[in-house]
Amino acid sequence: MVSAKIVLLLATLLCAGAALASSWEDHDHGHGGHKSWRCARRCEDSPWHQRARCVEQCREEEREKQQEERGGRHEHEHDRRDDRRGEGSSGDEREQEQGRRPYVFDRRSFRRVVRSEQGSVRALRPFHEVSKLLRGIRNYRVAVLEANPRSFVVPSHTDAHCIGYVVQGEGVVTTIENGERRSYTIKEGHIFVAPAGAITYLANTDGRKKLVIAKILHTISVPGEFQFFFGPGGRNPESFLSSFSKSIQRAAYKTSSDRLERLFGKRGQDKGVIVRATEEQIRELQRHASEGGHGPHWPLPPFGESHGPYSLLDQRPSIGNQHGQLYEADARSFHDLADHDVSVSFTNITAGSMSAPLFNTRSFKISYVAKGEGSAEIVCPHHHQSQGGEGERGKGRRRSEEEEGSEEEEEAGQGYHTIRARLSPGTAFVVPVGHPFVAVASRDSNLELVCFEIHAEKNEKVFLAGADNVLKKLDRVAKALSFAAKAEEVDEVLGARREKGFLPGPEEEQEEERGGRHGGREEREQEEERERRHGGREEREKEEERHGRHGGREEREQEEREGRHGGRGRREEVVETLLRMATARM
Repeated sequence: MVSAKIVLLLATLLCAGAALASSWEDHDHGHGGHKSWRCARRCEDSPWHQRARCVEQCREEEREKQQEERGGRHEHEHDRRDDRRGEGSSGDEREQEQGRRPYVFDRRSFRRVVRSEQGSVRALRPFHEVSKLLRGIRNYRVAVLEANPRSFVVPSHTDAHCIGYVVQGEGVVTTIENGERRSYTIKEGHIFVAPAGAITYLANTDGRKKLVIAKILHTISVPGEFQFFFGPGGRNPESFLSSFSKSIQRAAYKTSSDRLERLFGKRGQDKGVIVRATEEQIRELQRHASEGGHGPHWPLPPFGESHGPYSLLDQRPSIGNQHGQLYEADARSFHDLADHDVSVSFTNITAGSMSAPLFNTRSFKISYVAKGEGSAEIVCPHHHQSQGGEGERGKGRRRSEEEEGSEEEEEAGQGYHTIRARLSPGTAFVVPVGHPFVAVASRDSNLELVCFEIHAEKNEKVFLAGADNVLKKLDRVAKALSFAAKAEEVDEVLGARREKGFLPGPEEEQEEERGGRHGGREEREQEEERERRHGGREEREKEEERHGRHGGREEREQEEREGRHGGRGRREEVVETLLRMATARM
C-alpha cells in the first residue's frame, strides 16, 4: 500500500514537471526567447522548498519583459507618427533602423547584462558591431546602473576601466586597489573612476530615489567586451571561487567542503547582484565613507592620485548664459581621467534653447540624456556611402534614392545626410570626429546631457555660430569667394548672434521674429500717430501765427485810428484853452 502511494506521488510529480516544462517551452516559442526556459531549468536545480519561489520569480521576470516589449511597440508607433521611420519591434526592423541611424540609441537599444529584483545594469552593444563608422571607439562601451532605494551592489571586479557619472540619487562607493580600501560618498553630478581589477561595491543610501549611474567602460582584454567577476557570491551571482576544484578550495581556505559550499556554492547567496540592505547596514556603510575608508597611506593619498570623486556641478561652468550651461572635467582638473584620454561634461540647455552648432577636432562625443526632452541633428558626409541609409542631404543637394551612385557619392562636398533624433531620458547618441551637430531642448523642459568625449587630449570645440563662430575669422577675400557674396553681407549674417555656446532655439527665434514684426508694426503706428500729432500742432501753430499776424495788424490799425482820433481831440482842447486865455486878457 505504501509503495503504491509512493509510485502515485512520483507519477504526480513527473506529470507536474512535464506540464511546467511544456508551459515554459510553449511560452518561449511564442515569444522567440529562451531565457525563461533556462530560468525554469535552473529552478529544477533548486532545493524542493525553494522551487515555487524560483518559478514565481521567473514568471515575474517574463512579465516584466513582456511589459518592456509592449512599451517598445508603443514607442515605436509614436516614433513612426513623429518621424515616419520609427524603430521596428522585430529584430530585423531594428537592425535596419540602426543601419539608417547608427549614431542614435534609444532605451530599448540597451541590453540587460545584470538583472535582479533591486536593480539592473544595461549596456549598449559594442560600437564596431553596430556600424563600421564607429570603429574608432571599438574599445569603449556604454552602460547604465540603476539601483533601487537602500540597495547594495555586491563586490566584483571587471576587466575594463570604469568612468562613472552620477545621474541621479546618492550613495556610497568603495574600491579596493593595491591593498587599500577607500569609501566615498557620491551624489548627483559626481564623477568617479574604478580601475580595471579593483574590487568595487556600492550602495544606494537614499530611501526614496533610485541611484542611476551612467558609465563608460574602457575595455582592455577583448576590444568592446567586458566581464564581471564575482568573488563573494554563491548561486546567484555565481562566485568564480566555486569553479576551482574542491581540493584547491580546501587548501586555499583551510576549511571543510560543507562550509565552502555554503559560502561559494549553490547553497550560498541567491538574491542576485543587487540586494536589499537594512537601514542599519546602510548607516554602517555611510560611516565608513565619512571616515574615508582609509588604508595604509592614510591620511595622505598616494602621490599623483585624486582623492575621491570629482564634484562637477560644484565647479563654475566653462560656458554659461541664459540659454544653457556647460560644465567640463578633463585630466587637468580631475587627475584620475589622465590614464584614459577621456573628458566628462554636463550640458544643461534651457527649455526652448539650443547648443550652438559645433564639431570636435579629435574627439568622439558620446552623450546620454539624463533629464528632459528635445532633439539632435548630426551632419554626416559619408553615412549614405557606408550604410545606404536614409537621411536628408544638405540644402540644394537633394537627390532621389534612385539617383544614388557610388562615383557621385565619393565626390567631396556633393551632399550630406542629416541624422535627426528625438531625445528623451535614457537615449544615447554618438557624434564622430569632425561631424557638425546641434542639440535642441523642447519648450516644456530643460535638456540635460551627460557627455563622455573619447580621445580628449588636444581636442578643440569649433563653434559654427555665436560669439566664437570660427567662420568669422575668414579673411574678406575667402568670404567673398566661398559664399559668392560681398564680405559685408557675410559678416552681417555670421555676426548676427552675440551669445556664446548656447543660442535661442528655432521656436524662440520664430517668436522673436513674430514679436519683432508685431513690435515694428506698433512702432510704425506710434510714429504715425506722433507725426499726426506733430503735424496737427504745426498746423495749429501756423494758423495761430497767421491769425496772430492778421490780428496784430488790425489791432495796430485800430490803435492808429484811435491814436489819430485821440490826438486831434487833445490838440483841439489845447487850442480852445489858449483861445479862452487870450479872450480873457482882451
